[in-house]
Amino acid sequence: MTKKENHHATRDNLRDWRTPLRVDGPAAPTPAVCHLVAGFDRHEASHAALTYAMDLAGRLDAFLHVAHIVDVDDMPVEPDRDDWEERFADAVEAERTEACTMLATLPGNWAYYSREGNPAQLLTTVAEANDALMIIIGTSRGGVMSMFERFLGESVSSKLVHHAQRPVLLVPEH
Repeated sequence: MTKKENHHATRDNLRDWRTPLRVDGPAAPTPAVCHLVAGFDRHEASHAALTYAMDLAGRLDAFLHVAHIVDVDDMPVEPDRDDWEERFADAVEAERTEACTMLATLPGNWAYYSREGNPAQLLTTVAEANDALMIIIGTSRGGVMSMFERFLGESVSSKLVHHAQRPVLLVPEH
């Protein structure tokens, strides 16, 4: 199998997922009037939130900053496999590809960020740095894990609602 046929990145061309990444979309013909920040991950509510954020950005002539925080959801299940690092990088790259494909339909300005860290803190940092009007995220995924996250104080939506200095818009999955 040649490098081109291999669907996994090779060790030589593997982008280190630990390195922060920013991808800028094409410049819009008119400058942005304001800024919005949206969180993005592989869950349906997140996709709904990005779709809503894109619509809102178009209506407001806003620059849309989309952040994917690399976390345990991106990690492959079997950490002892030889290709674990490549599979992790593939998952992070798949998130970037999906978000940038969605964003490519946006006629305005946008940027995509991928980095590891605390999701609520990073979304707040991007919002503050750009004086964003609001932060847009998908609602809780529900289930046992969401219940534990809320109980342990790790829920992204709870942290943002209680600690962010910006309005937070929660978009339901449907």
